[in-house]
Amino acid sequence: MLLAARQAQDIVEDIGAIVRQNINMMDGDGVIIASTDPTRLGNFHEGAKRIIDEGLTELYVTPDVAERAMPPMRVGINLPITYDHRIVGVVGITGEYEQVIGYGQIVKKMTEILIREQVQEEARRLDLRVTSRFLEEWVLGAGILRPALLAERGRQLGIDIRRPRRVMVVSLDDVEDHIDSLAGQELIEQVENAVLDIVRCDSTTLVLRNAARQILLLGEADNNCLLALAKKLATMVQSRFQKTLRVGFDGMSGNIHEAYGQADRAWRTAASLPARIAGFGELDLEFFLQEISTQTKFDYIEKIFRAYAAREREPVMELLRAYFAAGGSLKRTADRLFIHKNTLQYKLRRLEQMTGYDVRQPRHAAVFAMALQFYDEMRQEEKAW
Repeated sequence: MLLAARQAQDIVEDIGAIVRQNINMMDGDGVIIASTDPTRLGNFHEGAKRIIDEGLTELYVTPDVAERAMPPMRVGINLPITYDHRIVGVVGITGEYEQVIGYGQIVKKMTEILIREQVQEEARRLDLRVTSRFLEEWVLGAGILRPALLAERGRQLGIDIRRPRRVMVVSLDDVEDHIDSLAGQELIEQVENAVLDIVRCDSTTLVLRNAARQILLLGEADNNCLLALAKKLATMVQSRFQKTLRVGFDGMSGNIHEAYGQADRAWRTAASLPARIAGFGELDLEFFLQEISTQTKFDYIEKIFRAYAAREREPVMELLRAYFAAGGSLKRTADRLFIHKNTLQYKLRRLEQMTGYDVRQPRHAAVFAMALQFYDEMRQEEKAW
């Protein structure tokens, strides 16, 4: 039978509790796969086999037939379970015809509905897998090297690869903290479904899931529209899940593979921006810092903070993070850190003594801003590993 044994067992137990009669469900070979009587599981059911072989619409076993049958049979009604105009199983309920025929019809219809839904769901999942493989080859792989073949495959899936598109990469900002737990995976799925509810208002939008991120292939739009969409998604996630969304979008490249690369770069850069949203065309210093090697970033941090032990650096980075987020305002920085302004002044003077740089001086602030970005990037890389 197309229906799983576990689902079949749930049905017979639910209906059995109501009618207080024995209920069996048989597969396409006449073998009992679910029953309110556990001792009958796996047994052959002769009545079910007759329905399947002869194409009967029902088979009622009368008391006389049941008494003469070898091996013994029980009085009751047996009805075929059909899908796509063929019998795929049989349901049987013991009891007098008038007492059980109505319940038998209910079990039959319920099972047929579940089978149809299961087949449709499997077909939908297959379609999603086929589409995902196509999108992976088109956006991430080398499919663009065979444009004619790729275009034909897209046409069969209802996707026009020649249509101008913008690319946006979206994920939870701290997605690495959630991917290794069941609760985290459930949160990621909930957030992704919420994002889908918004972006699929446009039926032409395509979505590819990649490494706990969503790659959104949107219709043609200017940067202001994409920024508005990014803010809308971020606001929704903050409101519904109390989480921060990280978003990066491309710089209007005509090549989808290149556009993804731009959006991916913007997404990575957004991790160090207060709003966690970045467009490739708007990247400035952050973009170029991405090209610096990890070793160089490490050496730079070591040079600036060499007077601090490793365990002392995180509080210093929190201080700098709050200072820059407050736009250099001492009052707002103190408020963010929940400390008195005099305490903040002391911490900043100590920072100057330990590093030789005063973050309150514009030319020194750039030194710390770069160090903080390097530090945050390296922490992100550590979490990813």
